[in-house]
Amino acid sequence: MHLLFALLLAVPPADLKAQGDAGLKAIRGEALSAHVRFLADDLLEGRGTGTRGHAIAARYLATQLQGLGFAPAGENGTFFQRVPFVGMTVQPEKCALEIDGAPLKYGEEVLFPPRAGAAGDDVEGELIFAGYGIAAPEFKYDDLPKDLKGKIAVVLYGAPQSDRPDFFPTAASAVYSDSLEKARRLKSRGAVAMIQVFTPRVAQHLPFPFFARQAPFESMAWREGDAPGSGYVLPGARLPFTSLQRLLAKSGQTADDLFAKGPAGKLQPFPLQLRGHLKTSFTVRTFDSENVVAILRGGERANESVVVGAHIDHLGIGPPMKGDAIYNGAADDASGLSAAIEIARAFAALPKRPPRSVVILGVTGEEKGLQGSEYFSKHPTVPIESIVADVDLDGASWTFEPFDMVMLGAEHSTLGRAAQAALSAMGMKESPDPEPEQVFFIRSDQYNFVKRGIPAVFPGAGWQDAQGNVEKRKAYDAWWTQNRYHQPSDEWVPDADYANMAKEVRVDFLLALAVALDPERPQWNPGDVFGKMFTRP
Repeated sequence: MHLLFALLLAVPPADLKAQGDAGLKAIRGEALSAHVRFLADDLLEGRGTGTRGHAIAARYLATQLQGLGFAPAGENGTFFQRVPFVGMTVQPEKCALEIDGAPLKYGEEVLFPPRAGAAGDDVEGELIFAGYGIAAPEFKYDDLPKDLKGKIAVVLYGAPQSDRPDFFPTAASAVYSDSLEKARRLKSRGAVAMIQVFTPRVAQHLPFPFFARQAPFESMAWREGDAPGSGYVLPGARLPFTSLQRLLAKSGQTADDLFAKGPAGKLQPFPLQLRGHLKTSFTVRTFDSENVVAILRGGERANESVVVGAHIDHLGIGPPMKGDAIYNGAADDASGLSAAIEIARAFAALPKRPPRSVVILGVTGEEKGLQGSEYFSKHPTVPIESIVADVDLDGASWTFEPFDMVMLGAEHSTLGRAAQAALSAMGMKESPDPEPEQVFFIRSDQYNFVKRGIPAVFPGAGWQDAQGNVEKRKAYDAWWTQNRYHQPSDEWVPDADYANMAKEVRVDFLLALAVALDPERPQWNPGDVFGKMFTRP
């Protein structure tokens, strides 16, 4: 059985470990700690997209890669790709959502995401409940009214989800949870605005006050010439689940009933018998930020490449919390960027380069809606058809020694073989996604490669300890989300054991190496939802 399993893998684990031995030895916890320390230093002021701190981090990454022998693969023979942005900052005192003339309180009952590039909007219309805002013929599901002309659509966050392949399996549920796509569908049916209501399930992980804390930060969309190339196409509002009953007051429906029907896919549209008036106002500016792109040329298949990516940016300077206004982003994602540097070091240390090339991609604007990676996927500085796979690094952990890993997305393609080979080589286990409701796979940069039909994987440490128990680490994960995630307290930890992080990064390196070595180009598994939904370039 073990022999058969080994034969099915892209590269047998023992061979993979032997071929990667020099690279494995090159990855050190001390180096990872040093990178995180610099990138999360107050000097960089949180690496906000388009800021001087972000530019410093981008140049740090480029300098490290140049020193390791990687060649520039950005624009005009440089390591950089310029990404043009439009930024929008909410002016809450000039925004309002009124329901039948009664206003909702900003920050407690309503928030206002901007329409991309807009200084403001002033719209009104009848409120129509439109389910999740989804039309999915492959699952025989459509909860959208046929005609929303002049109406304000009220939709629930997320999408139906089930364990059945014929009705919103986890991956499809994640794709259909995309709020930007919802807005596009609603606009195509005539809606003038979208009100999105979070659900109790979302609030278990990310309560409404979390989103309220993020609201003062600038929203962004990349530009195509003078027009936004991404972002919301409708003016909108976001409401906590506690506000839904207010919208249902005249409908005869209850919020609890809708929240129960939602996961079962039994929502139907209906008029709320209310009128809404939405007024928004934003300051608008244009600016540039940068992606970093570098390549280590491979051997006989150098015209194909595996991308190892991480995001450079974090939130920058924002509302003070406990006297600290710098959102340093040590774990999110100075850690992933540090891992990418050390994986580059590992590849550079190999006595023989693998057949495929390796691209290191540091992207901007991830925290602003995966902007930099989307821009790269639409304006690639290396041929998009040459990219066979993407390995995304977002949040490598130093807190606990990892004994298992979650390989998000690997189950959809033959990248699962590479993941298994890497884990087996390091004596580690693979665990399923412990939080599928969080739809992490569409919330980081690999999703923009998936949308171009390119198989991708998002690896991360699991929750198991040496005995296979998960309770302690599950509790810590919940604590970290509550007390560190997107807060100034996400800082470099000087007394942590970064050997833990190195162990995880070694698996990430072997995963990328397995793809670089595999004679076969990664493919979506037969009948996979991503293979059906997205076409390879």
